[in-house]
Amino acid sequence: MDKKPRFDQKLLAIFTKPFRVVKEVLADIKKHPDALKSALLSVFIMGAGQFRNKQKSKGSIFLGLFLLVVLVEVLTGGYIYALDEIARFPADPGGTVHFIRDYGGFFSYGLWGLFTLGQVVGQTLYRGQFVETFNKNIPWLTADNSVTLLGRGLIVFVIALVLLGFYIYNIVDAYQTRKQINAGAEVETGIKYFKRLWNDMFPYIILIPSLVMIMFFTLVPFLFSFLLAFTNYTYRLQIPNVLIRWVGFDTFKLIVGDAGWLNMFLGVLSWTFIYAIMSSFTVYILGLFQAIIIESKFVKVKKLWRTILIVPWAIPAMISLMVFKNVFDTNGLANQLLYATDMMRPVSTFLYNIGLQGRIDNPIFWLTANYNGNLAKFVVLIVNLWLGSPYFMMLITGVLTTLPKDLYEAAAIDGATRFQQFKSITMPLILRATLPAIVMTFTFNFNNFGAIFFLTGGGPAFAREAIPQSMRIMGGVPGQTDILISWIYNLSFASNAQLYNIASVYSILIFLFIGSISVFNLARSKNLWEED
Repeated sequence: MDKKPRFDQKLLAIFTKPFRVVKEVLADIKKHPDALKSALLSVFIMGAGQFRNKQKSKGSIFLGLFLLVVLVEVLTGGYIYALDEIARFPADPGGTVHFIRDYGGFFSYGLWGLFTLGQVVGQTLYRGQFVETFNKNIPWLTADNSVTLLGRGLIVFVIALVLLGFYIYNIVDAYQTRKQINAGAEVETGIKYFKRLWNDMFPYIILIPSLVMIMFFTLVPFLFSFLLAFTNYTYRLQIPNVLIRWVGFDTFKLIVGDAGWLNMFLGVLSWTFIYAIMSSFTVYILGLFQAIIIESKFVKVKKLWRTILIVPWAIPAMISLMVFKNVFDTNGLANQLLYATDMMRPVSTFLYNIGLQGRIDNPIFWLTANYNGNLAKFVVLIVNLWLGSPYFMMLITGVLTTLPKDLYEAAAIDGATRFQQFKSITMPLILRATLPAIVMTFTFNFNNFGAIFFLTGGGPAFAREAIPQSMRIMGGVPGQTDILISWIYNLSFASNAQLYNIASVYSILIFLFIGSISVFNLARSKNLWEED
């Protein structure tokens, strides 16, 4: 019997595969030097190798794409003015002329901006001329804007990657086709090529509009936010005539190397995990409890109870959160009821004794007092029960109606009690059916911005002595109920912060956390991968 390869053998195979592929390609090229000539022609001019292979239609497509790229670059640039203007406006003493910046076209200027983030600022002299915020007549006298250059550069970069794919395909196609011709195969005509392309690539062709939208509305914004983590972009760099610069991993070093930032991050991260786990666990348990009760044979008018219990989920979450914010306001309904029933002091004392309040108050400051952080967190979890449990109640109700009754009959014959039946039959089957929903609920709650923002706004604030000195200077201090996503919002848009680079770093960390947890848990869910 063959032995399965060990893990270290698999790992070695993965790392050595690129070298083996290169070795195989070089050996194949050595056997087919004539095919290499066609490939080399397509390296220098797209479509030239196809013309050598007598495939005029295919060659015309690649050549047309090549000429289109050249034409766009030339027409969108200022190459025809370059020599004359450089002679009239030479470089400043000790300075230089940024040729690509001043005269480059769509592709070259876009990539230049992506890599440099600009070189010329406003209100200065460049090539002996005064640089303005915007100059309509002489484009190169318009000051560079790093944010615009980064965004435009990413668009060009994505387009360039697509074009690079066509370029590589054009080379490989010229090589493989020449090999087939030398082996005696018939030269594929243009009509046959287009028919084969339509049949083989039809799924991808109809997906082209969706792929384009994904590239420009998902991929580019994602890359933009990702790359901000490697810049020094903060509110201090929003003033005119200041350029953003690439700083590598300096921002990562700040949040890890500065004790104040690290401690605050770890505190917010731990609360984020606690919130995500507890909010997912509690709504699941309450939903399960409700579903089992409703499906009990002792409950009548089941449709009515389902309708009543699903109402909280049907109401828009933002409206519910704003209502609860008013309920737990200092002068809100909760305190008014406690006053009306003379329960204010007993409840406040109870909350203090169990550690949710920092002191005995009259009235209770549910969401605002900095010594009531635990109480505010407790309120967030309780309100989340109202919002999330109806979903699991309906989901588990549907699962309960599909459970096979013969399993329970067989268990009853074997003498199993109702609790044993629930433990060994009901619960495993429910978990198997709802595990993907649990994982998705956890990932949703990890990024549940609305539940925090609309209910507490991240508050209550930390006491001043608990805020690190570095964060007092830079701003961006989180509240006690802030989770990572709401803190990122404050870092980006709070008037005293706007630390876009730090917010981007935390966004990357969230992506890594959520991506890893989701993939790991969903990979362990067998029913997600099973096929009929």
